[in-house]
Amino acid sequence: MIPTLSSLEVVRLSPSWKRTGAYLGIIGGIIFIVSTFIAMLTYPGGYNFIENSFSALGQTVINSTPSMLNYFLFVTACTGAAVCLIPFLFAIRTEFTETTGLKALSWLGTILGLASTPNLAALAIFAGNVFPDIHGNTTRLFFLLIMLGILFYSIAIVLNSEYENIFALIGFIVVVVCVFHLLGMFGIAPAFFGAALWQKVSVYALVIWSAFQGYKLLKVFEQ
Repeated sequence: MIPTLSSLEVVRLSPSWKRTGAYLGIIGGIIFIVSTFIAMLTYPGGYNFIENSFSALGQTVINSTPSMLNYFLFVTACTGAAVCLIPFLFAIRTEFTETTGLKALSWLGTILGLASTPNLAALAIFAGNVFPDIHGNTTRLFFLLIMLGILFYSIAIVLNSEYENIFALIGFIVVVVCVFHLLGMFGIAPAFFGAALWQKVSVYALVIWSAFQGYKLLKVFEQ
């Protein structure tokens, strides 16, 4: 006889994958920060936080020195964050199912977020010094898609009476930051404080959003 789970057991087990997704939303940010920090420490010739971009960490040759360690660390940072983002997006979507509007917004946010993940991995795998066009295009696509995904989720949070609006406010701030970064990347407007520094503001804003949402989800799923 093949063992089966009763409906009650399924209900009891189902929150576990959601908690895992919430934890991964936080862990993905930690992986990125730790890996890029180590890459900064091992950067040939010294890394300038203000002037050097994140992408510089992932080049295969830095200051005429082969830098496969840095390339590996940057690929780890981006692919690790991308992989963690997938279950996180599926977990957060489950909190927006009360109405058709919320379902639509959460699915749009999830689909756009999921579409951003291969671009996040690709922008690291295709190093800027070897594949400049692919690296540049995937970088722009990642920021555009994740920004739109966060925008739809922020609107959904405002419409969800059980979700504190502070999480929507954080999302809207991240969207504004990413918009300015994208305008600079597309050459429509100059980047604030320099392109490399503004890029870091945008990336860390995304990490903060993921961490805060993960914290919120953990509180909800543990109830």
